[in-house]
Amino acid sequence: MSSFSLGFSKCHNPLVYRFASLAVLTLVVFACGEKAKPVSEPGETLYVVRGVVLSRNAADNSVNLDHEAIPGFMEAMKMDYNVRGVKVDSLPPDGSRIEAKLHRTDRGYWITDVKRLQ
Repeated sequence: MSSFSLGFSKCHNPLVYRFASLAVLTLVVFACGEKAKPVSEPGETLYVVRGVVLSRNAADNSVNLDHEAIPGFMEAMKMDYNVRGVKVDSLPPDGSRIEAKLHRTDRGYWITDVKRLQ
């Protein structure tokens, strides 16, 4: 009766096991990492949105805006928008009046180019 072996049973060096474990862990981390979404997508419609930053969620990279009506698209309201291209921590502080580009596709919407208004 023969048994199948990868040859690890003959290796008793703990550094080999540590290296192999580290290599596998590194591959898993890189394979599971989320890629950044593009700032623009083909077929999108662009709008200008103006409003006040009410709050932000760094984990989702989103902001809650109290925005004016967006002509041809949406009434004035408070809602969350995902932000692409920058981290929400770098945006103007809560309570700031802003202007941004609103990108819309049939799959979703997000904002970019957030600027503080005076």
